[in-house]
Amino acid sequence: MSDILVQKFLDETNYNYYSLYPPSFSQDYTTWWADRASRKPLTPAFTCLLLRVCACSAQYLDPEIRQKLESELGEPIQTISENYHHAAKQLSNTIAPGKGGLAQVQQLFLTAAWFKTQSLFIESWHTLSACIHEAQELGMHKTSSRTGLSEFDLEMRRRVWCLLYAWDWQMALLLSRPLIINPSCYSFELPNMKLEGLDIEMGPPSPVAHIAFQCTLGQVIMQEVPGSMSGTLDAAHADTIRNVIEEWLASLPPAYSVSISYTQWDEEYRYVPLHRLQLHAAGYMTMFLPFKECLTKTFGPNISAAESNHREVAVDTALRLMEICHQLFNHVFPVNAKFHLITFLTFDTAAFLCSAVIHDRNQSLPRREDILQAIRLACSMMGKLARATKTGAICYPILTRLAKSCSAVSAEKSSLPNGQVPEVGIDTFDAAGDQDDLSFDDTLSLESVAALGSTSTPGIFTPADLPVPGLDTPPMMALGDWYNVDVGQLDQIWDWQNLDLTLLPSLPS
Repeated sequence: MSDILVQKFLDETNYNYYSLYPPSFSQDYTTWWADRASRKPLTPAFTCLLLRVCACSAQYLDPEIRQKLESELGEPIQTISENYHHAAKQLSNTIAPGKGGLAQVQQLFLTAAWFKTQSLFIESWHTLSACIHEAQELGMHKTSSRTGLSEFDLEMRRRVWCLLYAWDWQMALLLSRPLIINPSCYSFELPNMKLEGLDIEMGPPSPVAHIAFQCTLGQVIMQEVPGSMSGTLDAAHADTIRNVIEEWLASLPPAYSVSISYTQWDEEYRYVPLHRLQLHAAGYMTMFLPFKECLTKTFGPNISAAESNHREVAVDTALRLMEICHQLFNHVFPVNAKFHLITFLTFDTAAFLCSAVIHDRNQSLPRREDILQAIRLACSMMGKLARATKTGAICYPILTRLAKSCSAVSAEKSSLPNGQVPEVGIDTFDAAGDQDDLSFDDTLSLESVAALGSTSTPGIFTPADLPVPGLDTPPMMALGDWYNVDVGQLDQIWDWQNLDLTLLPSLPS
């Protein structure tokens, strides 16, 4: 069983963040089994790492492999994953700080990644902190302490430290928490990306390149907007941040470009399209943050030119981000559906678009019909994600209810006959060819979503509510009621007050 999980991890899951270098891990894995067979002492840190690999890999299995393992072991794959996780936790607690080497840092990072797939965001952040402190004990943040190490060891430490830095600044923004790493106190080295033997200039990008580019994004934002990583992005610096990110996006190599279609490496190197979309998502997600406030305001007829421009930029950025979410969804679903970025970004972006429609009292919202189509698409994607992830199961019924409230406020009718909302339960999404299902293929875009409805004014497709234990709210809520809605673990990273719905007049029931 471990062979299956390890191979799946190295072939697919590892490429989400590329925390392990497959050749060296495979060699250590072979040695571990040989030592076990010879009854030699096993290295605790690598044993922890192996357990973490199995725990994470079990979250991203093809249906056939999942069914095979569950049948052989007689337990759900989620239970199997949790058992690996708890076994690694017990063993990890026996390893003294600074004594586990690189493997200990890697297994702590995979613990943070596992927590994130479980929608345990605060636990993930605290584990990331422990991982960073362990890396600092090994001197990964200092060039001077690395003397005597081989070039391979140096490169591996550069890679891991960059990964931790990229996670740190993004989770600081996500959770509105301070940075764990203070980059002004440490020297910072990007990996040379030569381990894979790829031609960096003319060939495909290294599988760790997307992490290095995310590091540079964090660096340039902090340099241009000091204090921006304190947990919020100041709206006053929105244009500066936008310009910085656009320059960063333009600096990406052709394989990751947002302006040209350069896909010659996509088929042979399957990580390239995933990393391209990750980079685009990171860029537009960060760009969108300071503009969100523009979508939560009610603008009167005397809106200033600056406010109008910021509102247009907010809408354009949100719609572009939704397109990226859809492309990412197409790429990862269903096997890699627990990749957290797609679920959170889809929900977050759609929720703010709903807020924009709700606040649009004078029907002046730019690209209004595109927004409605984007919300419809988001509800449909979230319906599929609800079957695969805890975050999706929480977000899906909330988003559909928010969309219904959005529909009522905007007086938009459903695109279906007589304005009726279809009774589409969670199982209906599995029915091939169902007329209420949206077929998620590469040709489906915001424009083609509109064509799926009638030729009348497009409305918002809102599937029937997905019952979620502990989340018993009515199908459509008065706007003032959103203040008290229970969003479960999502409230660790998402605040309803950001949508500013509680100050608007309540809707009639």
